[in-house]
Amino acid sequence: MTRCVVCLRTLPPDTGLHACAPCLDQLRGLLAEIPRHLPLLALLLAPAAGVRTPGASAPAGRAHSPMPLRLDVVTLLGPGHAVRLPDPHGDQDPTVPVQPLLHGWATYVASQYPTVHRDVHGTAHITPGTTPRSRFGTGPAAWCHWLAAYLPFAAGHEWIGDMHRQIEHLVRLLRSKTDRPPVRTPRSAPCPACEAFGLVSTEGEQLIACTACGHRLTPADYREHSAAVLPALTRLAVLHHAEHDNTRRAS
Repeated sequence: MTRCVVCLRTLPPDTGLHACAPCLDQLRGLLAEIPRHLPLLALLLAPAAGVRTPGASAPAGRAHSPMPLRLDVVTLLGPGHAVRLPDPHGDQDPTVPVQPLLHGWATYVASQYPTVHRDVHGTAHITPGTTPRSRFGTGPAAWCHWLAAYLPFAAGHEWIGDMHRQIEHLVRLLRSKTDRPPVRTPRSAPCPACEAFGLVSTEGEQLIACTACGHRLTPADYREHSAAVLPALTRLAVLHHAEHDNTRRAS
């Protein structure tokens, strides 16, 4: 029995996968979310001056001048290494910046992806790739798009768990800086698995998830499910509202 290396769900047998469809969908959503944070991070480069409310006392003075830039934001937007370097003295920021982390994973995936070429005799040779290329450029958004496209291949390797954990950690860090969580839209129909009204669509993710039990639906499955249950639920709601009005008039 094979389990998802991210959430430990049981995977279908004989698929060769190491990550389940919901976790891959979540990772795809995380990759789509990263570019939305970058303009907000750029706005945060300068230290906030703060806002004084009317009647508030003046802030206490500083013993020294503030830094001209926010170092935590510079660390995320600046250059760096895809892996954490040894820090024997414990005085380095362990954060891996956005661009090196994404490009590092793209480089690793490309190094594992088999490529085929033929020699002068027409014999086909299969070798690992070496350099990732994106037609969208070389910035973070381009590598997010590139990695999302190669998720089906990455799902066949155990290191998809490391990729998911590192990308998720990066996104949580970005959210903590920009205060911009993904938009979640509640769905009208109840969950077909637990019947709770907890189905939501999350910005960047394809699957619709239940916040109560974790069940997930494709958009096509949800449309079919909602078409089957919502008319009856609507009729019940109308009848209940009518009975409530009649009871109120009678009293």
